[in-house]
Amino acid sequence: MRGNLLVGAMLTLTFVAGCTSPVKRVGGDAGPAGSPSASASPPASSAPATGSAGPSTPATRSATPGAPSTRTSRPAAPVSEIRRTDWPNAVIQNLGFCGESDDSVKFRNGSNGLDIPCRILPNGARPVYAEFIVEEPAIAPSTEDALVLVELGNRDAARRQALVPVQLADGGGRYAWPVILGDDSSPLGDRVMTFVSYRVVGEDVQATVRKLDGGTETRRWRRADGSGNWERY
Repeated sequence: MRGNLLVGAMLTLTFVAGCTSPVKRVGGDAGPAGSPSASASPPASSAPATGSAGPSTPATRSATPGAPSTRTSRPAAPVSEIRRTDWPNAVIQNLGFCGESDDSVKFRNGSNGLDIPCRILPNGARPVYAEFIVEEPAIAPSTEDALVLVELGNRDAARRQALVPVQLADGGGRYAWPVILGDDSSPLGDRVMTFVSYRVVGEDVQATVRKLDGGTETRRWRRADGSGNWERY
């Protein structure tokens, strides 16, 4: 009888400990709207799970009598350059796709504000983390690369989209590399090809596109040369 009581008590303690274990939540960088859940994102390190039976972290007590005890906390994880960048108001250099004569394109509230506007991340699209830009200027080393969607043209007229690799350099510099162009619009401009979703797989780009006829297909591109030009395969 005594043995049965001990076994019952142990089972009760085990159930209670399992219910009170903290839930670990893991976050990551945002991907484009409608993209697969496996789209590339910055690797996030996580601390090993602590068992419920392990010793608890000791409290650090203040030297002042009567002061409440406090627990030490770990330093906050560094914020990625993609999250740090204010994309709707970014200044991106070498973005010739937007058709500006200036060396850089200044976005404000997601548009460059010209008569034929160039918009960055339209319709809820998001930047994708990447590491495919190998050659970097020594004066502006890159901490991360990103792939963003840009659209040129008025909404009620001919438009064209492009995927733009952007080098995120230390100090806030944003540099565009050769873009992946979408198809031309229809002759009347009433139908356009759009990128439904996109992601980086290794050093290649994979995207789902909606064609002029309304059908969708998956397309893949890889770098064609050391200058960052792309070829479809």
